[in-house]
Amino acid sequence: MAKLLIVDESTIVCAVFKELLEKCDCFDYEIVQSYADAKNLLKQKRYEYAVVSRTLPDAKNGEIIALFNKYNIAPIVYTSELNEELIESFESANIVEYILRHRFDNVEQVLKRLKQLQENKNIKIIIVHDSAIYRHYLKNSLAMHNFKVLAVSSAHKVIHKLELHSDTSLVIVDTHLKESNGMDAIELVKYIRKLERENLKVLALTYESHSYETSCFLNEGADDYLLDDASKDEFYVRVYQNLKTSC
Repeated sequence: MAKLLIVDESTIVCAVFKELLEKCDCFDYEIVQSYADAKNLLKQKRYEYAVVSRTLPDAKNGEIIALFNKYNIAPIVYTSELNEELIESFESANIVEYILRHRFDNVEQVLKRLKQLQENKNIKIIIVHDSAIYRHYLKNSLAMHNFKVLAVSSAHKVIHKLELHSDTSLVIVDTHLKESNGMDAIELVKYIRKLERENLKVLALTYESHSYETSCFLNEGADDYLLDDASKDEFYVRVYQNLKTSC
């Protein structure tokens, strides 16, 4: 059973988490209410998942996020406020998602996301991009949500991966992919559609919205597109929307 650590200063919120977790019996969990207690537990045990309050009595500026990142854990952050300034201040941190804590039923949303992270272990995604830096960025972003990710640099390599992994659910394609063995990005999308795998979706990464290029990819069978400079939140939304229709 996956190990989960919850850190929240509110006794009431902790009680709600405990009640719901006891009902679902999905996680081996522990709940603490301070940075110091979380630090002690992390020294002793390994956790796969975490839910943390951004502000704690002994760590008021989000230090708990850095603590979990130190142990290679990307937490779900339960926060009373969410704005651009806050998101930018933690831009370099590994965070699964921010969830607002205004209502207690948002605790159920947290648990729903935790269950989704468990399910994601069975979902394969292929990324094809000829920038090693961008491939690494996308792969790490998806790995934080527990997806099985295969990252390659050419259309030809995608074909090989699809032959080996027929259960792939999503291919993310750079529309400016360099031609390899006579195949560029648009030819790759055509090839994928000829496979006639109904549950295989294609998300095109493009540089301009509503452009001729974008319409070409959609016409050839891409299911959706995303601007390559989109926020991480929008990236996740598009990925989940497409997987929802394929899984």
